[in-house]
This record gives sequence, C-alpha cells and structure tokens, in this order.
Amino acid sequence: MWDAVEQSEPEERPGAAGAISEEITGRILIIDDDPHFLRVLQRILSGEKFVVTATSNPCDAIGLLRSGIFNLIICDLRMPDCDGMSILQAIRTGGNEVPVIILTAYGEVDTYLEAMNAGATEYLNKPINSDELVQIVRNCLRKGNHRRKLKR
Repeated sequence: MWDAVEQSEPEERPGAAGAISEEITGRILIIDDDPHFLRVLQRILSGEKFVVTATSNPCDAIGLLRSGIFNLIICDLRMPDCDGMSILQAIRTGGNEVPVIILTAYGEVDTYLEAMNAGATEYLNKPINSDELVQIVRNCLRKGNHRRKLKR
C-alpha cells in the first residue's frame, strides 16, 4: 500500500541546458510518528542513494541530532510528546543551519507561516508525489551545500 506518498515512474531530471543533474548525496534524518509513512519515505530516499536515518520517536530525534551530522532533516509537524515545531526551534536555537523540511497532513496557513518564520526550508503537505519529494530534497541539499561552501 503506497497511498502515503504518491508513486510515479522514475525519469531523468534535466538540469541546466538539458544536462542530467549533478549527483547530490547527503545524510538525511526523517522524523515521523506514522511508521508506514516513515518506511515509505525511507525506501524512496534510500533508493535515490541518500543515507537515511529514520525514527518515529521525536524525543530520540533530538539525541540523533546531537550525535550525528545530517545534511537535511525531514520532520512531521504533528506528533505526540514533541512536535515538529519544537524540533525545528531546538535545531535553530542551537545555531544549526541544516535545511529542515516540515511535512504535514494539515496544510494550515498559520502553521506554514510559523514554520517558515522559525527557519524551515520547506513546508510540504501530505501526501506528496515521490518525484516532487526527491526534487525538493535535492534542492534543499544543494542549497545547504552552497551555504556551507560560502562560509569557508
């Protein structure tokens, strides 16, 4: 059952001037309390050669963030105990500029504005097309890599 993320056939994604896009890799942390959606995201992104760590426990995610280096965080907005906004605020308060994608099944303007003002890189509504997700992940990783290069 693949209803959590809409599937479509893989296709080559052209980059600038019709050339095939450069290979973008990175370490991604996915945080979502829905085990089915978590597995689907992990399978899609692992299939694209990203190194994926996934957890359904938002409290564990804070520990993972402290102990590991991630190039991108994908986090559900509404979870029990610790929601995505709390995780985003903890990341930004600690001075970490890693790109963060907030996912939600509740596309409300107020939460969108709150997340973007708190430093989210993207705010996406579930379900999301797998090709669109991969493209957004690559764009976020590309922007994060560019930002790190500029700081050097």
